Amino acid sequence: MHSICTTEDHSGVLRNAHTRNVAIAFADDIAHDLGLEMVRVLRGAEIRTLAKSKGTKDIPANDLRSFGAADLIIEARDGKDETCYVAVEVSFTANGRDTRRAIRNAGFMARLTGRRAYSVVTGLRKDDGIQKAIASGDVYWYQLSPEAFDID
Repeated sequence: MHSICTTEDHSGVLRNAHTRNVAIAFADDIAHDLGLEMVRVLRGAEIRTLAKSKGTKDIPANDLRSFGAADLIIEARDGKDETCYVAVEVSFTANGRDTRRAIRNAGFMARLTGRRAYSVVTGLRKDDGIQKAIASGDVYWYQLSPEAFDID
């Protein structure tokens, strides 16, 4: 059975894919805003390998699948030259779901690597509902500029 997708569904998928590509291009800037130096962006296979490691037996399978498909994980160095990670969730309009996943993914990275991990949500806009998590420092908001979406 095939589901019927509307033009609006397709445009949302394309908009979010483009937003993710823009965020990846700004990974260095995201790390810099946190006072970190970006080392590299982790590949999907590396994240999925972490998700399958020994320390994940108590984590629900759906959370591990979601973590394995994280939007963006940055390996970085802090001011003490220590390795740390930045778990970034990307959405055109960041919302509570994105925020919860960023916080969860940062927690998984800290747990599985033994290193500090930061949570970030990024997009062009943010839902007002995530302001409390941003204000508390639970998650960092990195706003992508409208100009970053221009296609040359």
